[in-house]
Amino acid sequence: MTSSHTLSHDWFPAALPSDVTIGERSWLYSSFAFLHSRSRRPGQVAIGHDSGIYNPSFFDLGVEGEVHIGNFCTLVAVTISTNSRVVIGDYSFLAHDVVLADSFAATPAPTGKSAPIVIESNAWIAARAVLLGGAHIGEGSIVGAFAVVDFEVPPYSIVAGNPARVVGEVKRAAHSTSGTPPAL
Repeated sequence: MTSSHTLSHDWFPAALPSDVTIGERSWLYSSFAFLHSRSRRPGQVAIGHDSGIYNPSFFDLGVEGEVHIGNFCTLVAVTISTNSRVVIGDYSFLAHDVVLADSFAATPAPTGKSAPIVIESNAWIAARAVLLGGAHIGEGSIVGAFAVVDFEVPPYSIVAGNPARVVGEVKRAAHSTSGTPPAL
């Protein structure tokens, strides 16, 4: 679904930004999520199919900000604050109060771009984790609750702490293929 209208279930009396796309069978709780979005990028937010963006998630995008969310993703009360690019791969789960921010301040800087934030497929980000500009979460990785990450996490790693560090690895099933969650 390409949106330039209101969501049928929306309580907030505003249309979605015209350059937001929402894939089939995906759910966005409200246009209120874009209250502080100032992006001028074409396709500022693209949400794949069968994904859910739940209350109260927010897109606090600067003029250069853009977000791409893959298929079969779940974001619960996530705040994305960027003037750069955020990419969330297929089958990723971001728990309550996760923050993706490329700036130390609550709002993205009005000028200049910082390093993008990338979450590859099958990643799990636990409650209240913070991913800063330059964070690159490898495929199948797990970020622990309250962790603060600003570096490249190798695929199938477990990171935790503030500052975060690699504390383990995710065991992969012998028959695992891309597109299916890793075995723990």
